[in-house]
Amino acid sequence: MSHDVQYGTAVASVYDSFISPSMLTSDAVERLRPHVTDARVLEIGVGTGRIAVPVAEIAAEVVGVDNSRPMLEEFRSKGVPGNVVLVEADFRRPLPVTGRFDAAYATMGSLACVRSREELVAALTHVRMALKPGGSLSMEYYATSTYRPLVAQHTLTMPTPHRAGGTTTFTVTLDDGDVLTMHTRIDEDDAPPVEFAEQILLIERAEVEACLAEAGFAVAHVDPVEGFQPYDWYTALNEGMQ
Repeated sequence: MSHDVQYGTAVASVYDSFISPSMLTSDAVERLRPHVTDARVLEIGVGTGRIAVPVAEIAAEVVGVDNSRPMLEEFRSKGVPGNVVLVEADFRRPLPVTGRFDAAYATMGSLACVRSREELVAALTHVRMALKPGGSLSMEYYATSTYRPLVAQHTLTMPTPHRAGGTTTFTVTLDDGDVLTMHTRIDEDDAPPVEFAEQILLIERAEVEACLAEAGFAVAHVDPVEGFQPYDWYTALNEGMQ
């Protein structure tokens, strides 16, 4: 498949003003704290730094990987903490990073941006090979209990969080290969609409755990989604010795 950049200029232009404010960082950082404190840390899908900035306050070093140059440029425009290194790279390929990491994490379903279970296993293997033996991977992955009802509904329009009068419309489809496509349109008074689409592999929790195991991880803990929240949270450990 083509290694396209899903989160390009359109997403980067609205991420910090529309998307990021609706997703609180505090819960994610607290979950990560035991793994990242004073550690050398790898973030997959660093984006505009929503999680990397607060994690950098407690970690020794953060290396943030993203395949979207516009998202990384947005991060750089705000100022990158001194202990954060940004790398433009695609996790579906071997990661161009040096040294081993104590911990890795991927929030907001970044590692779900694949087109098959085989591609997910390969991506997870790339992450594992960057970790020290026993190193941890923490990740949010799209919850089927939330997204399958959206597929059935197909189209949903709702007020844009933190934007009076604005609306966001989601159009959601799921193909026979369990690839979910979500088209997003953000409308705001006196501004042109912003539209973008994303594709992710939507698989059941047991299948995510199986992919982690096939990639060489031992699943330590799973926190299922509560209510109509988007992601399950997984914690896994690198069992490999290489």
